[in-house]
Amino acid sequence: MTPSDTRLAAFDLDGTLLNSIPSIVIGVRSCWASLGFPEVSDDQIRNIIGLPWEESVQMLVPGAGAREVEMIHEYHAEIARGDRSPPPRPPEEIFVGAVEMLDRFEADGYELAIVTSRSNRRFYELLERAGISGRFATVKTADLGPGKPSPFLLNQAMEDVGAIPESTVMIGDTTYDIQTGINAGSGAIGVTWGVHSKHKLMEAGAHFVVDRFDELHDHAEALVYGDEER
Repeated sequence: MTPSDTRLAAFDLDGTLLNSIPSIVIGVRSCWASLGFPEVSDDQIRNIIGLPWEESVQMLVPGAGAREVEMIHEYHAEIARGDRSPPPRPPEEIFVGAVEMLDRFEADGYELAIVTSRSNRRFYELLERAGISGRFATVKTADLGPGKPSPFLLNQAMEDVGAIPESTVMIGDTTYDIQTGINAGSGAIGVTWGVHSKHKLMEAGAHFVVDRFDELHDHAEALVYGDEER
């Protein structure tokens, strides 16, 4: 396969580039306790990270609907307005090695994208704090259309930069990231330092699963240039 002139490396954010999983778990736990929702375990919370928020709520609160989602939105709005104190969270920092990995992809001519199930709330602030704001040719949040595992946002990212599925790789730490790539017809690479295990990522259809950032580029090249069956 001859790749298109534009190669795209699309990254998930939480658990892939940003070490934010502990913060997310604490945030959900605090929200649930404040709103009187049924108690959930850390594993339950980790398992929904990467899904669109409305779907996550339904999984954690069986039978939840628009009322519960609105309660959660209002909870976060109160924190944003200063009417409610935020829970103490660990810092959400970029993983060691992520910047060097992005540098390598960029130096090799890849366009970079983020495809995330986060909403715009806090998203750009997190990028700024992590020192990676402005590095991406396109960013797609859950506010812009159907979230993972729908391929909609990844398709939009490809359209933005002029890439085709065969020259695109989706990289993430959850099965939802892998399914997004598979559903879009792109390459899909899992990483093991986030939420889901290597076994789950492989079961979801990942072409490769890596343990280190410095492994990503070569595996992406193998997919784009056809050295690995798609």
